[in-house]
Amino acid sequence: MTGSITRNKQTGKWDFVFNGGRDPLTGKRKQIKRRGFESKRDAMDEMTKLKAEMLENAFLDLTKMTYATYLEEWFQERKSRLQQSTFEIHSIFYRNVIKPKLGHLKLQQIAPIQIQKFVNDLVNDTSYSEHTIHLIFRIVSASLKKAKVLKLIKENPSTGITLPKIRQQEIHVWSLEQVNFFISEAKKIKRLTRCHIGFLISIFTGMRQGEVLGLRWKDIDFDTQTIFVRQTLTQNAKVKAGAKNQASLRSIHIPNKLIDELRTYRKQLLQEKLLLGQSYYDNDLVICTRDGKPMIPRNFRKEFYKVVEKVGLPKIRFHDLRHTHATILIQQNVNVKLISERLGHSDIQTTLNTYSHVLPDMQKSVSDKLDKIIGM
Repeated sequence: MTGSITRNKQTGKWDFVFNGGRDPLTGKRKQIKRRGFESKRDAMDEMTKLKAEMLENAFLDLTKMTYATYLEEWFQERKSRLQQSTFEIHSIFYRNVIKPKLGHLKLQQIAPIQIQKFVNDLVNDTSYSEHTIHLIFRIVSASLKKAKVLKLIKENPSTGITLPKIRQQEIHVWSLEQVNFFISEAKKIKRLTRCHIGFLISIFTGMRQGEVLGLRWKDIDFDTQTIFVRQTLTQNAKVKAGAKNQASLRSIHIPNKLIDELRTYRKQLLQEKLLLGQSYYDNDLVICTRDGKPMIPRNFRKEFYKVVEKVGLPKIRFHDLRHTHATILIQQNVNVKLISERLGHSDIQTTLNTYSHVLPDMQKSVSDKLDKIIGM
């Protein structure tokens, strides 16, 4: 229930108005207004008291409240807590999947078997991946967990539900030879895409796509040869401060070769900026359109696939450059803890689980070395 308190210019007294939520019986929104308070504190106290009464009375007849009615209010709360892109994705799944299948059910009468059937139906629908099913279920589970906290239901019917096992997604990477081939052959392409510097950044750093596209020149220390990951670009080309998690806010040391490429590319950007003058949008982005605007991620990936096709290498996702970077470092016996920090993983176990396919070969190299150094 959001609200606001304002001073009435005519009377000099304080008024408040707030959204009373949806009526559980009619589904219509209610707006509550009160006027004539002597102080802002008086208005605040009365609004808080009225909100408490509304919450207490709004859900008295739970037998008539549908799950969809409850979710509408729950999503209003989520809107202020989630990142915009995450909220939009959750809203799409709510409208297209959850509401059509579960929205008509009475909140208080939802049974675990109905949630299990909902999940089973998603599993049988081959258009949904295991990851998507888990995400949809997390939305349902979180909403019902909050409903229990609010004492709208006695038990959470999503507890104990069996979910499909998430199969480890196969990772496709380039070998060290293929990486070197890509770098050397791409330079020979006539009118090489301006996105190429972004491909090199990913190869040399293992940064995520959003981190590469959100990188600014002020985030690069050329003297210490360090990149600082401080912001990202969302899928809808919006700059977002911060990163995927706290561990993702990190510094990455980069080699001389990438430093040289960045310096050369920066000269090109400065020339474009001078030519466009006031028409240039100076966002300080390393990867940007010709007029300085953020690059749409989808277009950035398309440019990568075009270059891969032109040089004749096996097609991989752009994100697989990150996996390629990590795999090459592991194969070169770089400490996994350092690789984990470089990738911005929250813990080393994530790195070990993700690149477990490389470890058997590493184990063999260890045993081979033991044969050489220990005499019997």
